Amino acid sequence: MGVLCVQRYNSKYNVGGKKMAFRNLKVSCVKAEGKCSRTSVGMTFYVRNARLEIPPGESVCIFALGSLLPPITGAIIKNKRGEGILDLLAEWQCPDPLAKVIFKIEEE
Repeated sequence: MGVLCVQRYNSKYNVGGKKMAFRNLKVSCVKAEGKCSRTSVGMTFYVRNARLEIPPGESVCIFALGSLLPPITGAIIKNKRGEGILDLLAEWQCPDPLAKVIFKIEEE
């Protein structure tokens, strides 16, 4: 089993004639309050070059991933300091009402 790649882009591509570069991110489960059968504390995956990379033997809950995609999409875009989504929040909660699972998104 290898790394799952969801999207394939070059790390730099043209948008309106400008080159766009992406940040590499590390997404980790840092806290779980309640029982979650799909995610455990310490589970980590990466977004590199605008691609989702899940280490061999790991998995990501589709509901957690769905809730994390909007902030991940905003976070991979390189902004000036203080203007990015990770400058506002670094931790995000899964939508499961029975298991409060917290993920941390950080620049790798």
